[in-house]
Amino acid sequence: MTDVIDDLAGLTADSPLGKLRRERPDVVTHLQGSDDVIFSPADDGGLTRAERAAAALRIAELLRDEVLVTHYRARLSARDPSGALAKTVEGGARLTDARWDAIIAHVDLVTRGPGSATRADIDELTAVGLSSHAIVSLSQLISFVNFQSRVLAGLRMLKGAA
Repeated sequence: MTDVIDDLAGLTADSPLGKLRRERPDVVTHLQGSDDVIFSPADDGGLTRAERAAAALRIAELLRDEVLVTHYRARLSARDPSGALAKTVEGGARLTDARWDAIIAHVDLVTRGPGSATRADIDELTAVGLSSHAIVSLSQLISFVNFQSRVLAGLRMLKGAA
């Protein structure tokens, strides 16, 4: 079974930290399940897989997590062969698309100040055409990638202490 956290942390299931993670198999299973559902949903709800990968890349960049940046850049490349979304995330290029600009602005807002989003910020996403499903999916994605970064930071510290 693929385990993104093990891959990103450079762990094997039989390594000391891999074994420690598996002492809570439900956590390992649910973390991977969350990744699967957030990035490869059966119904994207109006937030495409490429947009999800691009938003995750933006979060990883804001968090300055190079492992996640590399991971999400590769994931985005597979879903956005033209590179158009990557350019908006990495180089600041604009798509001249109010919808995508609002998504990126929301990603930035919530990642930099998790408690700072207001109802008006959600209303802005609705105003540019995001469905409730897409807004919830975006919120889950932002939370998940921030959580991934913290889990990886903890594993890096534990790995360095071993």
